[in-house]
Amino acid sequence: MKVRITTPCRIHLSLIDENGYTGRVDGGIGLMLDKPNVVFEASNSASEFQIECNHYYRESIDVINEKASKVFKMFNISNKNFHFNLEKYYPSHVGLGSKTQLSLAIATAITLLKNKEITVCNLTKLVERGGTSGIGWRGFEKGGFVLDAGHEFGMGKEKETFLPSSASNSADPALTILRYPIPEHWRFVIIIPNVKKGAYGDEEVSIFQKYAPIPREEVNEVSHQILMKILPGIIKQNLTCFGEGLKRIQKIGFKKIEISLQHEIVKNLLSFLENYGVKGYAMSSFGPSVIGITESDSEAEELRNAVKKFLKPDNEHVYISRPNNTGAKIEFFECE
Repeated sequence: MKVRITTPCRIHLSLIDENGYTGRVDGGIGLMLDKPNVVFEASNSASEFQIECNHYYRESIDVINEKASKVFKMFNISNKNFHFNLEKYYPSHVGLGSKTQLSLAIATAITLLKNKEITVCNLTKLVERGGTSGIGWRGFEKGGFVLDAGHEFGMGKEKETFLPSSASNSADPALTILRYPIPEHWRFVIIIPNVKKGAYGDEEVSIFQKYAPIPREEVNEVSHQILMKILPGIIKQNLTCFGEGLKRIQKIGFKKIEISLQHEIVKNLLSFLENYGVKGYAMSSFGPSVIGITESDSEAEELRNAVKKFLKPDNEHVYISRPNNTGAKIEFFECE
């Protein structure tokens, strides 16, 4: 038996609270799109353990080995007959959550092939993801727009200091408050500028430590924009309302810090989207990926062409994506 898992792509629109005065920290909003995506295949009828992938994805082999080993150990599974094939991957550390999607695809594939019952939340904990943001793991499970409430904060709590997911392995996956379908007619132009990758590892940890806590009044405004603009906008399928809140939170809170650390091309791209009249836009996570949201295929195509012209030679990765409201697609096949 072979299982193929096609994941969505995660857009992290904003963290909410890097202050912690309420006794909770992190929290965030984000949504899932149909591409770019991870396509991961696994079978357990091979003659020996093997990992296969395109040479462009070689960086992912360590991730596959690491995450698979955690699952094998947890369930006392031998790896000797497993064959993994990473058929499709997308760039890591550009703000699109590829590592979480790949990690969950690996863990899900192994547990399905061995008939092990475990929730996506517990799989997320096992592969050490979701320690700051809860968008990627819930989006893998169900797709859509996700609002999470982060973690308990303080001495002896889930989190005692401000840290990114990569350094928050002991925290449980962030708590989901709300998951809502993304309007199906919305289209998302994803732009990955040809610049330095977003912060990760030690650099990302140092940014959290340097800039948190964020001023309380900015945290409160981010929360207010989400409650009174972004949530009503997505529920009523009103992109103008949604976009007004989204654009405002690019200028406050932790997102303001993330953008301030970007290459000038990213900042200029956000200004371009504003001047172009895009109703909603945002930088995803620590960047450098940026999205512009439209309400039709034709609008998206026009925006894509305008962005490519603006970026000139630096336009290798510009996608038009649709909402993913279902989560990862799981297919089973008989081995040849």
